[in-house]
Amino acid sequence: MSANIEGNALASQNGCLMEHWIKALYPSAEFRYKGAIDCIIDGVRVEIKSCQEFIHDSEYKNNQRSGRICFNSQQHEILVLEGGDYIFLVHRNGNPFIFVRLPASSLSRSSWSGVKCVSWKTLLFGGVLI
Repeated sequence: MSANIEGNALASQNGCLMEHWIKALYPSAEFRYKGAIDCIIDGVRVEIKSCQEFIHDSEYKNNQRSGRICFNSQQHEILVLEGGDYIFLVHRNGNPFIFVRLPASSLSRSSWSGVKCVSWKTLLFGGVLI
């Protein structure tokens, strides 16, 4: 199995694990596994984004880099237009240690289309959020 396929499988597994954390925090959340947005919490559409604290990557010093949060421009546009939120989770070994819930409209409005991935450190501490 290639590293990319393994990485995608792990990312999917981690995403499901983080959804379980959200279900525990918001028992009334309605998860809809069809469509662009993960769930509805108290009437607000919410997209859950998560990543590992560090990822093994031999291209980087110490063979690791910060995990990345990936955004889809169409999904982001839906959230902004409908007043939706993002929940960001950063985890270590499946245990989240950072939880942030913000309106999608609070993200910097730089022009982009398709998929954009950003280090969680840049996202939360590097000026991507307004």
